[in-house]
Amino acid sequence: MIPGLRARARRCVRPVRAYPRPSAPSQGANTTEGFALLAVLWTLSAITVLTGTAITVAGLGSATTRNRVLLSRAAWAREACAEILQARYAQDPSVRRLDSVDLGRNVWCSATLEDPSAKLNLNLADRPALVSVLQAVVHRSAAVDSLVDALLDWRDPDAVPRPLGDESSGNRNGPYADVQELRYVRGFTDSLVARLAFFLTTRGTGAINVNAAPREVLAALPGITEETVRILMMHRGTAPLPNADALAGLLSPSTRATLLGSYPEFVRAAVFAPPQLVAFVAGGVRGTPLVARVTLTLVPVAGRLAVIRRETE
Repeated sequence: MIPGLRARARRCVRPVRAYPRPSAPSQGANTTEGFALLAVLWTLSAITVLTGTAITVAGLGSATTRNRVLLSRAAWAREACAEILQARYAQDPSVRRLDSVDLGRNVWCSATLEDPSAKLNLNLADRPALVSVLQAVVHRSAAVDSLVDALLDWRDPDAVPRPLGDESSGNRNGPYADVQELRYVRGFTDSLVARLAFFLTTRGTGAINVNAAPREVLAALPGITEETVRILMMHRGTAPLPNADALAGLLSPSTRATLLGSYPEFVRAAVFAPPQLVAFVAGGVRGTPLVARVTLTLVPVAGRLAVIRRETE
């Protein structure tokens, strides 16, 4: 080779520089990045759950607040209806019902006024009075004796059974809370209790209003005959009788003698005007199931009704 060319070739050849190979990532680096990714995912999941919970709680809180507002409106309607009932009674003592009064803004109320002295008091009546009422409903003397004994064993405080009674372990041995409690007394079926509910009560003083009680209850009063019942029922459509003497003056001599023979017992058991009234008042908002109720025990005094007991639901 020509010397000049050889020298030129040496100048054109450049040495190859060695570059280090990239090293593979270590195992520790992979683990750190994995934990970081998991932490991010868990954080996102927690945020999602907390957000959903917050939305649910907010929804429940809103519904609860709405229900409270509706119940407050229903309670206002209930109290308004009680006032309306008392005002109307002051104008007309024969008022016994308010049918779905519209108070505006979809608010309604209703009320009924009942005379507990038109029924026989289940807790205060003696055996002859109970037998009289049950005979009018059951029409079988043998069954009535058994039913009355079981009824009395349920309400009396002792554990000694009557001849035809029942002192089982389930007996209350105390006053009946409600007429419907008779369903748990031996021999009383649901249908029988439903029929007796027209004649029995657990409210009131125990006296019987002769100007309001049905025939079946009037017959339970001492000294009462069929003629006396007929006279009492006849005068309801005209002028209620004011007292026992006025009643006696309308009777035949023999019937009057029967009444006067039991006069002390009769005047203790009978009244000619309701000593108490019971009001069942309800109020609500249309389109909602929420209803506010109250039961008021009232005493008629000087043309108005005085509240002596309040049972709020």
